[in-house]
Amino acid sequence: MHTSLEQKISFTIEQAVKATGIGRTAIFAAIKSGRLVARKNGRRTLIASSDLQQFISNLPTVDRESMKKN
Repeated sequence: MHTSLEQKISFTIEQAVKATGIGRTAIFAAIKSGRLVARKNGRRTLIASSDLQQFISNLPTVDRESMKKN
């Protein structure tokens, strides 16, 4: 069963990786740099759905000129 970002209130790191297609190392780097907010519940690291959506929304957009074939 596929779960959308809107249906879950939080994601583990592995779930965030699967939901976004962003690698585990990049997720941890974003957390470390403060660009992505994460919370701890015991040993488990959780990312709120709203924080993950905001992180994705704040990523740079693709420049149309850079997408043109040379």
